[in-house]
Amino acid sequence: MNRIVTSLTALFLLPVLTSCSPAVTEDIETSLGSPEAVEVEGAFGDCEELHKVFETGISETQDPVNLGLGSVLQPAFDSVAYQANRFLDLDQDGIACEVIDDTPFAENWDVLAQPMEACQLKETKNLFGGGAKGFPARSWNSALGNVRIAIIPVDFSNAVGDEPSSKYAQDVELMKAWAQHFSRGKMTYDIEFHGESWVRAPRGAEWYRCAQCKGAKEELQPKAAAAQELVDAADETYDFSGVEIIYFIFPAQAEREFGATAYGFNQPFQTNEGPISASVYGELGGVINARPDQVSVWDHAIHELLHFQGFVGHGPSNWTGHYVSVDQWGPSKAVTSWEGFLNGWYGSDEILCLDKETMLPGEEVIVTMDSLDNFGPNKVSVMIRLSSEELIVVERRESGPYTEICADCYSAIEEGFVAYRVNVNNPQYRDDNDPDSDAKNFWSFLGSSKKPTIRTEVTYQQIQITPVSEKQVKIKLFEG
Repeated sequence: MNRIVTSLTALFLLPVLTSCSPAVTEDIETSLGSPEAVEVEGAFGDCEELHKVFETGISETQDPVNLGLGSVLQPAFDSVAYQANRFLDLDQDGIACEVIDDTPFAENWDVLAQPMEACQLKETKNLFGGGAKGFPARSWNSALGNVRIAIIPVDFSNAVGDEPSSKYAQDVELMKAWAQHFSRGKMTYDIEFHGESWVRAPRGAEWYRCAQCKGAKEELQPKAAAAQELVDAADETYDFSGVEIIYFIFPAQAEREFGATAYGFNQPFQTNEGPISASVYGELGGVINARPDQVSVWDHAIHELLHFQGFVGHGPSNWTGHYVSVDQWGPSKAVTSWEGFLNGWYGSDEILCLDKETMLPGEEVIVTMDSLDNFGPNKVSVMIRLSSEELIVVERRESGPYTEICADCYSAIEEGFVAYRVNVNNPQYRDDNDPDSDAKNFWSFLGSSKKPTIRTEVTYQQIQITPVSEKQVKIKLFEG
């Protein structure tokens, strides 16, 4: 039997607890009676010392209940020793220095695995123009193959670019690497970018507005004409051959003072290389107060490009940091496995499809999962079909090249399992001011929308999802 010895009460809580500032950690230790603060007879300096005497930890009661993820080896019952070492029980569940039992459960999902087609739920109702909620995928621009993009820094005589445009070369390389990673090689971003200098627009920033985009009350010229002017200004240095999407970078002042924005879906452009049809986006992050102090372009650009490419985004629950399609400046730049599946990025190598109808009541299905952030040999998504229009998606999250575990961030993300429901025929509903927005939308997290990491279990439509170890999850159908 393999064992993991940890000084934390639960390995699952490590990212949360270690994110505390030194002052917060000191307060916690002091309140729990740290031996550094108060000399206590029988207290050990740390769990390593305690395990030399109590190999599997110590408990306050004879039948302790571990609050962390996974089962633990039976700790020694010694209430006196526990009280002396209570400061080592960081989640205060009555067990100090427990030992996680990492003996893996036997996987048994293969006999229940369904063809991918079973989870390709068809969207037939409440269609809208922002992409597809279910199969088949719909988009203005493809999410597969080579996607050619022009990224053009544009400034204005009354809103001059205040930093070298060459700084965005790093953003371009990040976008290319991101596309390769999350599409599993199914898509590449081929980016036309020249960072030697800003392209100067022929008129002031007030001439480039979108009345329905960011609160501008008027347009001094049609959006299509404004975008064509910017393409004309860039045409001398940019090769627009095969370009499908154009992303203009505007200085902050242009947006803040003049509402400069460009927006359009597959509109025609005349270029020196001939006519093209391209979707166009121009600004840098929407309402000025929402921009981070150290604004980056690559993640915002990906967020907007994905909308053109058929990713509805802004879910499963809006204003969480779990996906780039929700909060482009949040701690995670991943995409949901549902939308990756829908748009052709993920198949049977990444996804396990189950069907509620083929599960027996009380039957426990054990699945080992890799994270959506790093991928690996195991599945990164489990989809449980509930009906012809609804399913549950289970994912596992951890730190990765494009994900920072940040439990205390404004858009928080924690390590562990999450689950969300998708009903492809429910309306797409997004109202950031409506507290019931999640319930009205076609998808939402199971559990807390702000902190959806599954600590014990979640149940939906008789399906219970329970993490049983760091990388394993149990799925069970309840009779009812």
